[in-house]
Amino acid sequence: MLTTKALPVAALSLLLGCVVDTGPADRMHAGVETEPRFAPDMEAVRQKWGGHGPEMSAIEDAFRVHVKVGPQTVVADTHLFGPTGTVVAIPYHDADGTGRDAAGNVIARGDVEIARYFEPGEIGYAIKHHRQEYRELSLEGAGPEMKENFKLQDTHIELVVGVMRDGQPGVITLNNPQGYPGGEAGPGRFGSETYPMIFVRPELPAYLSPALASAFVDNIRTMMVAFNAVSKFPGDYNGGDPLAARNPEKVREHVRNMILAVAGDAQEQADANAWFDDPANMIYCAELAHVATSAGLIVPLNSWGLAELGLSAAVRERFAAFIATHDLHDPSQTSPFVERNANKLSALVEMTMAPEELRPAASYAPADLAAAESQKLAFGPMTMSDIVEQFMATHLPRRSLGEALAPVQGAVLQAMKPGLLEAMAMDQLPATDPKRVAVEALFDRIVAVVATPHESYEAFRADIAPLLAQARAVTGPRGDSGVGLFVPPSLLHIIARDTENPPTGDTGWHLRGLLKLRYVGHGIPFSMMRPLSGAADPAPGDDVVTPGEPVLAPALEEAGTLAQGEWRTWQIAVPSGTASLTVELTTEGDADLYVRRGQAATEDDWDCRPYEGADRPETCEIASPSADTYFVLLHGYSASRYALKAVLTSSASQ
Repeated sequence: MLTTKALPVAALSLLLGCVVDTGPADRMHAGVETEPRFAPDMEAVRQKWGGHGPEMSAIEDAFRVHVKVGPQTVVADTHLFGPTGTVVAIPYHDADGTGRDAAGNVIARGDVEIARYFEPGEIGYAIKHHRQEYRELSLEGAGPEMKENFKLQDTHIELVVGVMRDGQPGVITLNNPQGYPGGEAGPGRFGSETYPMIFVRPELPAYLSPALASAFVDNIRTMMVAFNAVSKFPGDYNGGDPLAARNPEKVREHVRNMILAVAGDAQEQADANAWFDDPANMIYCAELAHVATSAGLIVPLNSWGLAELGLSAAVRERFAAFIATHDLHDPSQTSPFVERNANKLSALVEMTMAPEELRPAASYAPADLAAAESQKLAFGPMTMSDIVEQFMATHLPRRSLGEALAPVQGAVLQAMKPGLLEAMAMDQLPATDPKRVAVEALFDRIVAVVATPHESYEAFRADIAPLLAQARAVTGPRGDSGVGLFVPPSLLHIIARDTENPPTGDTGWHLRGLLKLRYVGHGIPFSMMRPLSGAADPAPGDDVVTPGEPVLAPALEEAGTLAQGEWRTWQIAVPSGTASLTVELTTEGDADLYVRRGQAATEDDWDCRPYEGADRPETCEIASPSADTYFVLLHGYSASRYALKAVLTSSASQ
């Protein structure tokens, strides 16, 4: 039996997450079909993720929750997407050359499979969650245990960017806080085995042509790096932090201050940085996705867009110059955006000014949509009412399980009443206070509708819609502070669910912002994934190196120019079972090659330094290299053109 004591939810304001945790369907992207090369090894999955709920017979079971309501148990597919709920399993590992798949193969690059879904320049989002650890939920549990369930066990958002890394396609993440996830490989990677993710990608409005959509992706990606560099992570990221970027005008204010923070004069920089230091303007993890993506759609980073912000010509020119000097794929170079970021992998992300003809995304909408689109952000923010509604919809899914669930939903919602009143500070008002009386009356009317079976789910939605609109007004923004509006990590989850299996009518969260989100796949640790048939036999260019298998893998291919005195650095993760590492340099001019294991070489400290002189090829060949990271450096003794290639060979190819 449910009681009002069951769900006090004393900390219902703790809704946003951003927890810094220490601890086979075909998919399409960029017009390219991505076939999985690995499948979950359920024995490994049960070994590592078991013990947190019922037995798992399929990988989908890791993303379901068994909700106990009195004597009843409802199985809810909270973290599955689309009509079938089939998991697309994408292997990940943080570091290079240290991970192994479930078959024991060394994984030379932890992002190799993710990079097949996010090509260089593409963007997405990773919804970090703990569903696999919390697969049972009793709605008669204590309030403090419930706050993470209201957030759907989604506790962080990573910005996902496809890059070129060490001469090969790779993927990095941008995070607030910048140093996340830390651990073995440092900032900018993916996280531990106990903290997996769901990958989603943006679907831009259908009224944008492919060329326009590509330009806006570039603009969003540039905004991601820029806002990650200047924004500050709040101390209170669980609900006390207001949503400052709550409308298009506020987004433009954010962009103006971002540009001034890096390209203004001394006083303008000081003022803009103080603005970001203000707790009201700090940006938590999911808000970074919200601000950067909204900014990329609303403010084109071109002369027109910057002039519209009222920025001086000098500021506009400096900002464009900083974008131009942000080196595309070379962490040894720097820019204001890299200097201000603890995540040095941000240097790999391409930044670019927008085409001069680009205008805000909504300006391309058809005439009958333009006014409404111009008021939208990338994602529609939530109120507390919305968050509770989505918890009910995902954990007690009336839409899929039918109207017989109505009394259960009603009983659970009634049990939440004391906690909701407490979170809204209504419990501090006398029971006879007119405002509290009105709120309680509205709540009771909502419970009555929720608890009543209807002819269909559509009829229920039509009946509840006007009451939910009133609830949003009651729980929504208070004043002009942004308090009462939220962009929790679970918002991106909800948008993706509604995009993949849209609800009837216009009730979906995928329609409340400019973007929809498409499910890409579930991140599953490499250690729980086994190569599909044939995938364990590496072909040239693959990143799985099995000892004894012949392979000639180009680990690095680069070409470019070096200024006199310039240094450039690359890293190569060498897996065990490698027979040799060969690095070859051809040059016009005089460039010097250095190779060193474990750390960057210097002029005085290296493992290989050929000294061949100007216009002569240089080669470093290291037999039986250790399983470690090898650093390849080029130094411009004089201005030079170069072509650089590194090859790994396994013992069986010798």
